[in-house]
Amino acid sequence: MKQTAWLALLVLVLAGTSPANADTTDAILRCDPGTLIKKIDGGGEGYKMAGHGAGFIECAIPLSPGNHTLDVCFDASSSGWPVSVVLTCSENRKLTVDAQSGHTYRIKLDITGEWKTWIEDVTEAEAGLSYEKPPKKPKPSGSKKERETILILRATPEYAWLQLLKGEILGKWFNADTFGAVKLLNHSTKGVPDGYHVFRAYGGDSVGLIWGQMMIGSIFVQKQVMACGDFPVRVWEDIPPGKVLYLGHLTITVAPNGYAGAYSDDLAEARAYIDSHHPELAGRLEAAPFREARSPNLCRGLGFDLSVIP
Repeated sequence: MKQTAWLALLVLVLAGTSPANADTTDAILRCDPGTLIKKIDGGGEGYKMAGHGAGFIECAIPLSPGNHTLDVCFDASSSGWPVSVVLTCSENRKLTVDAQSGHTYRIKLDITGEWKTWIEDVTEAEAGLSYEKPPKKPKPSGSKKERETILILRATPEYAWLQLLKGEILGKWFNADTFGAVKLLNHSTKGVPDGYHVFRAYGGDSVGLIWGQMMIGSIFVQKQVMACGDFPVRVWEDIPPGKVLYLGHLTITVAPNGYAGAYSDDLAEARAYIDSHHPELAGRLEAAPFREARSPNLCRGLGFDLSVIP
């Protein structure tokens, strides 16, 4: 019941603070995942909660030009099986911003230690981003077999078992479909052979990588890996049908709050491996263009964050 009330409140707040309701001279305030605004200029009109993960909804709060004071908290709680985690701040932080007409500002969070929050002017960094839902494109014609595309993604170490999810880019975020997992054809409880993941997708799909597991020889002995923060999420949009596409090489290392990762590309090496180990795909591997986005997952310092390699 509590969660339903929060969601209802969130919908009402966001409906009343969209850019469509802003004056043309206003600035716009946006929020990183997990942001909880308790007051703006002392007003007690209710919480403004951004959420995180699959429940994240970008803030778009109009600010009139001039100085503003915000009482900011965070909510990184999650509910699910086998346990729910309640993770909220114990006291608010006060932030001030001198809003300039036409500028865009973003509330940033770091809750992995002594939690911090600050406001950045992202007018240049986020220029040209659209948060409007894109129109649906027609799916490619042909039979299911004709629309099939094979995706090759390498991971190091070999026991990293990665999952591609369908979704779309909205603004700076890749919004994944929780139930849109792309089928991994060479799944193993120990990872995948030589780290080369072979996925089956279909023409018209848009996929990104924000989740994985570190396998240790058993489906019951594993650790989740979740892309968060400034980790550059690769997104392959509107993939063509009937292709064999190389998505790159993700290297994962242990980091203080979980894991860190970085992408590299070696198409020649991947071609040699696929030609040798998958003769049915030989001679067909080509590089796939991608865009970079960010995951709406909040880095929480609980042991599964996938952040940038320093």
